[in-house]
Amino acid sequence: MLRHFPLDEYHDRWARVQDLMRARGFDTAVVFGRGGGTTDNCGDILYLTNHYPVSGGTDSLIWSARSFSGVVLRRGEEPELHIDEPEPRPDLLALDNVHCDNHPFASIARALNRRGVTGRVAFCGSQFVPVKYYRQLVEATPGIEWVDCDDLVRAVRAIKSARELDCYRIAGASATEATDVLMQGLISGLSEREAAGEAARVVVRNGGRIQAIGANHGATMDYDYRFPLTGSSADTPAMGDMVRGTVHAAFFQGYYLDPGRTAVRGKASPEQRRLIEATANIVQRLSAMMRPGTRLLDVAAEGDRMTADFGGDVSAIMKNFPFFGHGIGLSFEQPRISTVMSLPEDVVREDMVFGVEAFLSQSGIGSAFVEDIIIIGRDGNELLTQSPYQYG
Repeated sequence: MLRHFPLDEYHDRWARVQDLMRARGFDTAVVFGRGGGTTDNCGDILYLTNHYPVSGGTDSLIWSARSFSGVVLRRGEEPELHIDEPEPRPDLLALDNVHCDNHPFASIARALNRRGVTGRVAFCGSQFVPVKYYRQLVEATPGIEWVDCDDLVRAVRAIKSARELDCYRIAGASATEATDVLMQGLISGLSEREAAGEAARVVVRNGGRIQAIGANHGATMDYDYRFPLTGSSADTPAMGDMVRGTVHAAFFQGYYLDPGRTAVRGKASPEQRRLIEATANIVQRLSAMMRPGTRLLDVAAEGDRMTADFGGDVSAIMKNFPFFGHGIGLSFEQPRISTVMSLPEDVVREDMVFGVEAFLSQSGIGSAFVEDIIIIGRDGNELLTQSPYQYG
């Protein structure tokens, strides 16, 4: 049996989602997901059914919406999964009610019409379902009022079960090892590409799937990656260069982490060391503030204060990521830790998992990035990423 979680775990997830449906006034919800690629929106489907589609591609004469799948949720009933693959995988899936069709959106519409579903139906997936397929669904279900409800499952899975947290602990050990291999490679004379390859070996060997292994150094450090297409370039850091490495991956059973570190190849100057230490200090201070009941706006305000106290410059990467972290689960998720992106009601809750991060930049010196991943615990937070803040 390749399915990691027992069936009772899935039954509990279904019940929690259906409770939220009831609270929001929905009898029916349709949850969409997309896999088959390196930037996935598979989380809700994986969480509810353990299905992950592997095939992608554009529409053809015989299929449409490759890599999409959907779950029909009806209060009091077992979910109904619609996939674009010709046969289900009983050894993997968490339910028996599975429909296979080359046109999954049409299949879902037919199922709803057979059931006589009308009125308000929650639509989960508006941020990634293409207009083309949404139109197919709407045109085929004239009696339904589709209501965007993207956070229906996401709100439930933000609080991790004990089994999920155990997955995260395994993932954290792998993420720490991969980050250390990447950073040691960058400061030891490997090219970015070679260092990323060694880190990738760690991720895959330990049961993970890579989204991106990012690296940068030297004159381009104010930007995310030196070579955006692949995340790592063929260039080798020179002695004295600041180097940055990030490992974005579903490290174990689909659970994501995205740790990052900054170092110097060779002996760090006092200014370089100060920049890296200040960045790590922000992450450590904000991580300590992330306790149950704390508002994320308050955490972010402290991050803004510490950033302002350091001084420095606003780099391109800081403009691209105006926050100090994010919720994390089966992808990079809400809520954000930001004075411009967090809502007043966004609070830290026990058994959430967060990435906490900071960027600092200083002209003539470089830029630094640090990110840790933490589990929010009742009596204290658990640090999953154990990589050092200084290498060399």
